[in-house]
Amino acid sequence: MESQETIEDTAGGGLVAPICSPFYSDEYVTLYHGDARLILPQLGQGWADAVVCDPPYGIDLQPQRGKTKAIANDGRREAKALWWATVPLMAQAVKDDSASLMFGGWSETWAADVLREWFTIKGCIVWKKSQWGMGYYLRPQWELAWYLHKGKPALPDTAGSDVWEAARESAPEHSCQKPLPLMKRAIKFVGGGTILDPFAGSGSTLVAAKELAIKAVGIEYEEEYCERIAERLAQGILL
Repeated sequence: MESQETIEDTAGGGLVAPICSPFYSDEYVTLYHGDARLILPQLGQGWADAVVCDPPYGIDLQPQRGKTKAIANDGRREAKALWWATVPLMAQAVKDDSASLMFGGWSETWAADVLREWFTIKGCIVWKKSQWGMGYYLRPQWELAWYLHKGKPALPDTAGSDVWEAARESAPEHSCQKPLPLMKRAIKFVGGGTILDPFAGSGSTLVAAKELAIKAVGIEYEEEYCERIAERLAQGILL
């Protein structure tokens, strides 16, 4: 599905960026397979209306019962390096006076420091789940998403709650798979347009955008998830 050429590494010793053709594309969605740190600079600046993404949190998540696999680059050191490299690229990709939404983990206080370098943090959305997670002392029932501004977006007609309720996926194929109703709400909240998701995972952001007839561009590091995303988009399956 994908062809790549290599950009010569004239500086030496660093990552070598591939010139990518899309892994998948249709009327609404374009998906690239590869490292967002390499692909984002090739896509240009000021073209996306919003970022809606769910990057590695840096919590070294170990999936329960072997039903899903561990997340790539989810160790704290790896995730911090990834965020510091990709957040400025995301900020360059989005238009001025835009809003974005980026999921993260409450325990990783460094995440806010990264985001503040390139965006204005306007608040946090709390995703309240229908089921509790696992834990010895507390069983988590929520995740957060940073609500970010670049410049000054237009005011909404009405201000809504910062607590969103949505059921978890009952049979996820990805360890951090977000439900479609949640991602649809996120896309509509930031205003639609062309959505950028540099950490596509199972593809929920891209599928949600397509169902809303909104254009989206995604990047996914792991080829097996690219294949699954392409299947979801081509078949229109709601998972």
